Amino acid sequence: MTDQILARRTGIEIAVDGVNITKHIRQYLLGLKYTDCEEGEADDLQLTLQDREGVWAGGWLDGMIKAAASAKGLKLKAALVQRQWKGKGDHWLDIGIFDLDSVEASGPPAVVVLKASALPFSGAVRQTKKTRSWEHYSLHGIAKEIAVNNGMGCAIYAAANPSYDRAEQRRQTDIEFLSKLCKDAAASLKVTNNTLVLFDQREYEKQLPITTIRRGKGGYLSYRFSATSAGTQYDSCRVSYTDPAVGKVIEGIAKSEDYDEEAKNHKQLEITARAQSPGEAQALAENHLRLHNKFAKTARFSFPGDAGMVAGVTVMLEGWASFDGKYLISRAVHTVNASGYTTDIELRKVL
Repeated sequence: MTDQILARRTGIEIAVDGVNITKHIRQYLLGLKYTDCEEGEADDLQLTLQDREGVWAGGWLDGMIKAAASAKGLKLKAALVQRQWKGKGDHWLDIGIFDLDSVEASGPPAVVVLKASALPFSGAVRQTKKTRSWEHYSLHGIAKEIAVNNGMGCAIYAAANPSYDRAEQRRQTDIEFLSKLCKDAAASLKVTNNTLVLFDQREYEKQLPITTIRRGKGGYLSYRFSATSAGTQYDSCRVSYTDPAVGKVIEGIAKSEDYDEEAKNHKQLEITARAQSPGEAQALAENHLRLHNKFAKTARFSFPGDAGMVAGVTVMLEGWASFDGKYLISRAVHTVNASGYTTDIELRKVL
């Protein structure tokens, strides 16, 4: 199948502040790039437009910049549709809602690039550093209040919900503070569609693979694998906390799946973190060990455009020797331009 056929069969829908402008923007649209991240980073959207007549560099662009700088910002919404996707009819990838962050103009030829983010760079949740004591809150309670205070939604799919007698936010933005709490609680945080989403990464890893990528069987355009040396991985993790009220040390130790009791010189990660019980310290140790070891084996693949490959789904690799196994897509980049539609994915092996 040629790139031209791929391009013809991939449709793009664009809306600005709730108004569908697809028909009006189509003659200018050169390309779309959507980056979908599993956690830790905000999704982003880029639209590339030709501006031979100077339409965008004129009043249109000025109006968009002013709207983006206003209190409510300028919302961009996009979707991809693949016609007769894998012979099963149309498949839609709802890219979501983004805030316009910046505009770039270059030439010749005259081109304008609109850059938008699920978490606007200028937003208070990302920029304003705060100092506050959160007393008698749970993780979910803090996430919900931060969302409300920043005009965002909040969706929670994480069972972990530790309670805090007192949690200190010291000169941190809301998103920095919440991210740290989520990591310590073994929950993951993602921002999409103007919503803070808390989820359990391990539950996503349990999902059935959406496809199997077999070596030599085609389908992919290119690949690359990477493995960290054993010396950069930890065999165990110890979390300890000294309760100042009674001077008692609370600790928990987690060990890797292939921990060898007979081996010498185990590499142990030492973490000092507040824990109210040995069980909580154990959970923290398991999570920190996971965070440090989860990128031991990674892979990258480029495919002809596939709207089904999004961050958070799993795939199987077969025929790749030591890299065989189940992987989770940690990042997916969907690009549509004159050359067609491609999807580039980054994978990490499921622990």
